Amino acid sequence: STELHPPSRPRNKNAKKNSIPPHQAMLRAAARLAAPRCPAALGMARRMQSSTPSYTERMNATGRPLSPHVTIYAFPAGALSSITVRVTGMLLCAGTTGIAGISLLSGPEAVSSTVQLLADSSLAPLLKFSVAWPLVYHFCGAFRHAIWDHKMLGFSNQTVRLSSYAVFGISTALSLAAASISLPSKEKKK
Repeated sequence: STELHPPSRPRNKNAKKNSIPPHQAMLRAAARLAAPRCPAALGMARRMQSSTPSYTERMNATGRPLSPHVTIYAFPAGALSSITVRVTGMLLCAGTTGIAGISLLSGPEAVSSTVQLLADSSLAPLLKFSVAWPLVYHFCGAFRHAIWDHKMLGFSNQTVRLSSYAVFGISTALSLAAASISLPSKEKKK
C-alpha cells in the first residue's frame, strides 16, 4: 500500500499556510472525483470552484500593472539569428511542400512552366532573392551550429554577436549575387 500512496512531505513551517482549510480541500477533491459519475456532486464541485477566485481575478485585485513581456526587450543578435534560422527552415519547408503539391496535382511540367513564367517577369530578381536568401541563411546558420556542436568554438557573447552579423551579411551578399545571375531560358523542342 505504500507504493500506491507515497508518504506526504513534511509541512514547511516557514511556508505560508494554504487559505483553504484541509477539510474543505478534501471535500473539493472528492467532489471533483465524483463529478463525472454523480450530477449532484457536479453541482457541488461547480459551486466550490466558483467560490475560489481565478488567477486572473486575484492578479487584477492586486492593482499591479501587467508586465509588457517581450514588447519592451531588445533581443540580442544571437537570439534574432536563432529565430531567423528557425523561420527560414519553416519557410523552406512550406515552399518545398508547395512545389511538391503543385507537381503532384498538376504534373512536373506545371512547376517548370510556372518557374519559367516567373523568371521571364520583371519581378524575377526579387523572386530569386526571396528564394535564395532563406536557403543561404538557413545553410549558413546550420554551418555555424555545426561548428559550435563539433568544435566547441565561438561561445562568448561577442563571438556569438559577431557570427550572427556575419551570417546575416554573408547570406545577403550571396543571395544578391544569386539573384543577379540569369540562367539561359530553356528552349522548347519542336
